[in-house]
Amino acid sequence: MGWDNSLLLWKQTERAAFNRLFEEFEQFLRQKDNSKIQKSEDISRLSENMSFPQFDIYNEILNNIKKRPGMYLGANSITRLDMVLRGYSLARKEVSVPPTEPEREFEGFQSWVEEKYGINSGQSWSKIIFFYSVNEPEALQKFFELFEEYLNRNKSLEVDANCG
Repeated sequence: MGWDNSLLLWKQTERAAFNRLFEEFEQFLRQKDNSKIQKSEDISRLSENMSFPQFDIYNEILNNIKKRPGMYLGANSITRLDMVLRGYSLARKEVSVPPTEPEREFEGFQSWVEEKYGINSGQSWSKIIFFYSVNEPEALQKFFELFEEYLNRNKSLEVDANCG
């Protein structure tokens, strides 16, 4: 027996059954909306109760990768490092975890690398560094040198701004 015959059993006429169909459909939509609202509230409550650790990939993990890149990346590769950082950032965005201060600071690295090399090609920082390197391992080493220079440059700018 189909849903149409079920409705006809409840009501004596096709018109009454037709109207009942829309009543049932409206009730279904309300329940569905209520379950979405409940699910959203549950997620909000869960995220309020969950404290995401202020994990800092740019200081904690990069230092380890610098020491043993093969262990963390599988190879001494700036391309793999770029993919790890992109994946990490995307994962945090997907679960609505706001960026940490080091993550916000890293966002300026791209434009800094472009300015340093005089390139405005739309290529990623990793591709620019790799272009000016002999191979992936050298590019990875160069990344760490440039990143440290970038961080120190920003710190010296902050000191200058506070002194001036």
